[in-house]
Amino acid sequence: MKNFLQKYFRYFSFFYEYLGYKVILLVVSSLLVGLLDGFGLALFIPVFQIAADGISQENRDSLGNLDFLLDWIEALGLGLNLNVILGVMVALFLLKSVLKFYDGIFKTKLQMEFVRKLRYEMVDGLGGMSYKNFVKLDAGKVQNTLSGEVFKVTYSFLTYFSTIQFLVLLLVYIGLAMLSNFEFAILVSIGGFLSNFIFKAIFKFTEKASVGVTAYNHEFQSYLIQAVHNFKYLKATDYFSKYKLKLKRIIDSIESQQKKIGVYSSFLGATREPIVLIVVVAVILIQVNYLGGQMATILGSLLFFYRALNYVISLQTSWQGFVAHYGGVVAAMELMEDFKVMKEPAESKIGIPKIEQIEISNLNFAYNPQTPVLNQINIKIENLRTLALVGGSGSGKTTMVNLIIGLLEPTSGQILINGNERDYFDKATYRRRFGYITQEPVIFNDNIFNNVTFWDEKTPENQARFHEAIRLANIENFVESLPEKEGTKLGDNGMLVSGGQKQRISIARELYKEVDVLILDEATSALDSETERSIQENIENLRGKYTIIIVAHRLSTVKKADKILVLNKGIVAGEGSFEHLVDQNTLFKRMVELQEF
Repeated sequence: MKNFLQKYFRYFSFFYEYLGYKVILLVVSSLLVGLLDGFGLALFIPVFQIAADGISQENRDSLGNLDFLLDWIEALGLGLNLNVILGVMVALFLLKSVLKFYDGIFKTKLQMEFVRKLRYEMVDGLGGMSYKNFVKLDAGKVQNTLSGEVFKVTYSFLTYFSTIQFLVLLLVYIGLAMLSNFEFAILVSIGGFLSNFIFKAIFKFTEKASVGVTAYNHEFQSYLIQAVHNFKYLKATDYFSKYKLKLKRIIDSIESQQKKIGVYSSFLGATREPIVLIVVVAVILIQVNYLGGQMATILGSLLFFYRALNYVISLQTSWQGFVAHYGGVVAAMELMEDFKVMKEPAESKIGIPKIEQIEISNLNFAYNPQTPVLNQINIKIENLRTLALVGGSGSGKTTMVNLIIGLLEPTSGQILINGNERDYFDKATYRRRFGYITQEPVIFNDNIFNNVTFWDEKTPENQARFHEAIRLANIENFVESLPEKEGTKLGDNGMLVSGGQKQRISIARELYKEVDVLILDEATSALDSETERSIQENIENLRGKYTIIIVAHRLSTVKKADKILVLNKGIVAGEGSFEHLVDQNTLFKRMVELQEF
């Protein structure tokens, strides 16, 4: 019983979490539709009888326990004649049609509400993850679930609640059949229960294939993302001809699982109706030939079971559809659970209006106890001063930046902001005070204005801030020279403009945000010397207006910094001005000589 509840009501609870009591209303409306339809069908029997011989007590008994319907009609003072019963039948079916219409609209609204809430929660979950946990996630799984698998979940919602509705209707008709002729109904129900074992085996195979499709889709999305990201390298080396074979093998695996699902669905579609009919015919023969039953006494139950037959077929079709997309539901549930487990702790702390000083005291950091990254770091970053972090690969420069900006937390030690522990401030408002410019500029497939303003409205105030930002980033003349100016599309990852222009747009975005601290993490290392020199001049113009932290290898980038911190294997191996370190620090002097910047 426990396994049954976990398996079948687990999904109900998943949908209930987003829609609450509304899913119960959907089930209740299905129950009312079934009852109205069933009562209307039951009245066919007295219609036939009145048309033939007129109503009598003996004929009333053929309705079984459903003869209360005739009692209700008589209680209304309408009398029992053909016209009245036909009128009541029409009224019941019309009422059922109206209720079914609103039931369909209600179901559509619930579907839209469910998908919207699910997508909102997924987006919130992704944004709420800590950076440390995010890097552990499979990017293909995340993208596939947020895009492709969500559509499966949408279809699963429809088929799952269609299954519940069909099940309710089926139970209504079985119940009415039992009221009409209990013995006949029990025999048909037993036959239906036994035949269900055949369908159960097919559902199990389909479920397994569906999970396989989802797993292969995750893998395909992961490799596809890498193919797009590394397209230039793959094309230049002709590795793409080999890489695409890997993609095609995954595609073939997906198609193989889809084929299995198609075969199982076709088998069910072909055998479902014959099996049910065989059960009904067998029961009729048993009751008439061996149990002494009369066709007249089972006519009502036969009508109900004929109606139920349609819903048996519909129920199995919709459940097969749910099972075929079962992998999407599992993927969504797993991802939502990952988001909850990996969520950054919620905070309700004071916001920080301005960063005036950053001090790091006795800081240690390790990704795991066996691999220390930073040891006993002590730094004071003064307001509106420029600090450069230099050192060889693996020295801890980028980790230091991630700690300062709040993407990582120290293993021990303190990060003080304006003299207070950083935990004293709300982390989101703290991060907004930083501008972060990386080696690979972050450019979105949109126009220049939206890339710089991050989709702010074009109010006079925002346009003035935009023009000031592009002026400070020394890109104003370039933007004004374009036919569409700030409305110019940049293409995917900024492919329609040069590397230097992309970097300037990235700088303009951070300046538009009106930050206190600018972090440039290898911001010019991927540019040619002339472009780097131009960007460096822009950065020099920002000195004294912002606190600047530069992570770099090249000498030209850090030569004019107020203070340079030399990192070596996670410790501070020297600090001071460029000239001081060249004179006093052997490691730094060697780095300068070897141009390891």
